[in-house]
Amino acid sequence: MCWIFAYNWKEDSIPFLVDWLKKLEYRWYDSAWVFWVNKNGEIYLEKAIWKVSNLASKVEHNKDKKKVFTCWIAHTRWATHGKVTLENTHPHHSQNDRFFVVHNWIIENYMTLKEDLEKKYNFYSQTDTEVIAKLIEKLFDGDIISTISKVTKKLVWAYSIAVIDKENPDVLIGAKLWSPMVIWVWEDAIFLSSDINALWKVASEFTTLDDNETVVIKNWKYNVYSLWEKINKETEEITPDLWLADKWKFETFTEKEINEVPQVLKNALKWRINFETRTITNETLEELNSLDIKHIEIIASGSSYYAWVVWKNWFEELSWLKTEVRVSSEFLYEKFIPNKKTLYIFMSQSWETADVRESIRMVKEKWCLTFGIVNVVWSTIARMCDMWLYTHSWIEIWVASTKNVVAQLAVLLLMSLSMWLKRDLQVSEAKNIIEKLWELDSKLEWLIEKHNHYKNLADKYSKYNNFFYLWRNLVYGTACECSLKIKELSYVHAESYSTWELKHGPLALVWPNFPCIVINPKSIMREKTISNIKEIKARDWLVLWVITSGDTVKDIYDDIIEIPKSHPILTPFLPLIPLWLFAVEVAKNLNRDIDKPQNLAKSVTVE
Repeated sequence: MCWIFAYNWKEDSIPFLVDWLKKLEYRWYDSAWVFWVNKNGEIYLEKAIWKVSNLASKVEHNKDKKKVFTCWIAHTRWATHGKVTLENTHPHHSQNDRFFVVHNWIIENYMTLKEDLEKKYNFYSQTDTEVIAKLIEKLFDGDIISTISKVTKKLVWAYSIAVIDKENPDVLIGAKLWSPMVIWVWEDAIFLSSDINALWKVASEFTTLDDNETVVIKNWKYNVYSLWEKINKETEEITPDLWLADKWKFETFTEKEINEVPQVLKNALKWRINFETRTITNETLEELNSLDIKHIEIIASGSSYYAWVVWKNWFEELSWLKTEVRVSSEFLYEKFIPNKKTLYIFMSQSWETADVRESIRMVKEKWCLTFGIVNVVWSTIARMCDMWLYTHSWIEIWVASTKNVVAQLAVLLLMSLSMWLKRDLQVSEAKNIIEKLWELDSKLEWLIEKHNHYKNLADKYSKYNNFFYLWRNLVYGTACECSLKIKELSYVHAESYSTWELKHGPLALVWPNFPCIVINPKSIMREKTISNIKEIKARDWLVLWVITSGDTVKDIYDDIIEIPKSHPILTPFLPLIPLWLFAVEVAKNLNRDIDKPQNLAKSVTVE
């Protein structure tokens, strides 16, 4: 778990930092370092791999008790670029040893930047962070603040960075885009942290940086700039109910994360799609398209598995490549027949999923190509795979995955369209889908605004102990995911079936107290689904329909949820929000702990 912790104070900072490092033992990381500088430009640097206690011991043993260091940056690293070595451990420095940089998250275009910088500079590490340090040296115009502005404009995707210029050691600069950064104030000290949890029990107030904002800390004071114009930022007082306030207006964090879905969708597509030209611009996907891939195997579990089920349909329909979806825990124990022309794709929304991790290890042992789609930048899965894309849906704290499922679907659709365009298959239709994708976030916002309707439905359906989630065609994975969500949040039994499969067994359970939720948007299967459900209505089963807005056939419905019209390929996105919020409201009525369902954890560390 990468973590930035920086400090500017008039007192000696070493005793405070050593104590704080010892408190970091609970965090996930594989290396740590601390960098001090005093007002004379003298520096002190210690690095250690693995335990933070190793670093704390080094600091206590080697510190110069005669010198006072009033400015420092500390960092714990969970390796994403390069192995766990001292060379790859932060901070990274410019070739002239003047600029020192630490950074969180991923610079997606770092290879392109590095190829250009290698014409002039030598690189000693495998990290994307060293690229930032070398770029600062190249673009330095005499003013470190304006230089950072030039540098950040060249960085694609996400970062929070802290920079020290050895020639101006009393100045500490922080900047961020997508990755969190918080300024903490404690007496005469200014702290800079990438983790809102870092100092809430110590500091008296804090300020959260927004995207494209930069903080300049000097002489125990700070100024914030937006696009390099000075702005006034409101500070917030640290109070005992700080974490309740973090829910904003929502009763639960789960609802908060569902409400973040439209922005998360934008995050997943940002810089990867040029909506003006309706083209896909991503280095990783371009590299993937250059490979001779004949077959795809998808390995995942839980909500990620259901996202894969949706993608299998997309991929085979759009890219014409045979695709198999495998449950990771079963994949481990099935006969594995390696194929060098198969792309093995792994996906997870959590910090670490043991069965997926072990599946990657098995595939890599046979020298086959692995590709990861993950949300947590420092996750084991990201580090193990040969290639990867991040969903960029911010950290999903609470157990039931919601917003990251949408981000996963967005990335998967992006991959499908990229390969479709590469093969020149119906390019005009692919561009039409991209155009409709541009409108999708507003459609999701429209669905969120209907929350009260879902609440009213939940009040009616909360008395039932069983549900069928029924589907046909592309919304198979969506129905499975929504069925999973009501199980996770409310502990109510639910199953997912194709409406066609009802007469092959499940119809035996027809009973007035066993309601059906039928996802039936306008599609080639609409009429067939209506015909199937009439068999249920003939037996007085209760049916909640999810239909496309404007559908005129409503006489057989007991209740309806309307979803906006969209391109058929995008339909799997649309039922998620209403049925997730329906599950939340059912769980509330049953007095469940929605954020922390019983027996479940965010990270699955056993297989």
